[in-house]
Amino acid sequence: MKICRHAVLFFIVLAACQREVSPVTPLVEHTLYASTPGEDEPVTRTIVSPSDDKKILWSARERISILSGGGNYQFTGDNDVAASSANFTGTGPEDLGSYIALYPYNSSATYSEGYVSTTLPHFQTGKAGSFADNYLVTADDATGNSISFNSGLRFMVNRDDITAVTIRGNNGEKIAGDFRFRFTAEDTPVAEAGTEECVTLKPSSGSTFETGKYYYIVILPTVFSKGFTIMADNGSQVGELRFDSKVTFTAGLFKNITGNLDERMAWAAPSSQVYYGQENSFCLRPGKTIRFDVNPRKIYGTWQRSGLPASVPVPDAAQVLWGDGAISSAALADGKLTVTASGTPGSALVAIKKGSTILWSFLVWVTTSEPASIDLPSGAKLQEPLGGQLYFQWGRKDPLRAGCSYVGNQGDNGLTYSIQHPDQYINLGASTYDWFTNNTENPDDNLWGGSLGSKTVWDPCPAGWRVPSWSAFSGLPDNDGRFTDLGFLSVDAVRYSSSTVTYWTASPSGTSSYSCAFINKGGGESDYEGNIRALAAPVRCVKE
Repeated sequence: MKICRHAVLFFIVLAACQREVSPVTPLVEHTLYASTPGEDEPVTRTIVSPSDDKKILWSARERISILSGGGNYQFTGDNDVAASSANFTGTGPEDLGSYIALYPYNSSATYSEGYVSTTLPHFQTGKAGSFADNYLVTADDATGNSISFNSGLRFMVNRDDITAVTIRGNNGEKIAGDFRFRFTAEDTPVAEAGTEECVTLKPSSGSTFETGKYYYIVILPTVFSKGFTIMADNGSQVGELRFDSKVTFTAGLFKNITGNLDERMAWAAPSSQVYYGQENSFCLRPGKTIRFDVNPRKIYGTWQRSGLPASVPVPDAAQVLWGDGAISSAALADGKLTVTASGTPGSALVAIKKGSTILWSFLVWVTTSEPASIDLPSGAKLQEPLGGQLYFQWGRKDPLRAGCSYVGNQGDNGLTYSIQHPDQYINLGASTYDWFTNNTENPDDNLWGGSLGSKTVWDPCPAGWRVPSWSAFSGLPDNDGRFTDLGFLSVDAVRYSSSTVTYWTASPSGTSSYSCAFINKGGGESDYEGNIRALAAPVRCVKE
């Protein structure tokens, strides 16, 4: 795989310019000049030069954020055409002091406790032969050391009907969305991962990609530990190109797909299934707030899991289904769900809805500290029971509480029903004692990963954690002593407790509608056994 290098240095020098201002608003006008230290000709980074694809130019009238003294000030370039250098003018404090310059301008970007928080969009617009504006996130501190938070993929296509191209890590790496960065004492930039697993590029015209021209998908610098997959969509088929080896995307470098992307892909009928959000559960400190994107996302090709109907409704409301006072508010706006914890530790289930119909739901686990974990002989790190004392029917993403409502046979409609009724215990009947299906020929062994070996969209664990396979518990001594009996909800939704400790694993047992649970028996034996999937037991997540 070839690498195409682009220069991405960014240096800003205060130039001095001032005007009379109101004493009520003590701001003055400044002009900043974008340049590269030691060079007469600045190298900049917003679009590719039409005459030289190794050179990046400033688009006309670009905007940047100057973060100084807790404020975020907009500065605008003075160039009316694409240029290799630009002056940026805006108003800010008379003494900018120690400041951060950030491209592109982001009114919500903040600088606090040494970190800048900003966003790299995960839905991007393609520009034939160049970048669309606002994707090459770049910053500099006042001392002059530069940083670029972008890498990505360069490709061209041969067929003229492709409407979207998506990149995703095979191990669920976060490559875009909200992220933050800081400069160390040695002025070395350090970035933290984003919030989005996929980045999708669509043509600027809203139709199809032009043939024979390069396009760029921009992502955060990332190590794809199990490789990555590229998907293309033409409305009637989906193409897939998968790389299964570890790959590093380095800041300032764009991997080049040799040849035409579509000619290297395997094409098949697309999945119409969708899901919402990136994780199904979140840990949150009392009094803190989380905000994340809940727009519907397609499940493509090999990422497909048993899923939702073809319709892709956009949510328009949020509701706390239960919470015992752990959540003070939950609101939906602009495709983002905002949840604020109260001062009371506990768990809550928050749903997003279209009208009166629940589309998806999320477990919010409010804790005063990071949930504790233990090290297992297998090398796995095992977290304390998810959500405290909650119960999961095998393969369901949502937790149940003791005393939850019970519903009987809904026909072979368990998955859709479970999404729309996440707080109900489901038992589809004695033929399978499953919640997913009442047909013994139609179970789904991979809802929590099963033989796939990777986290699925149905996994209930927080980011960086997943439901363990049975092998995670191998090597445990008899009567280990570190596992507490939390009981389980039997097929009548009643909580039972015994001397046997039971936690679900992601592994099916080999018998239809049964799955493996870790069993720590009072008689001195650690083992597993196949339990019916309608049974609801605690889950302890392992570190991915």
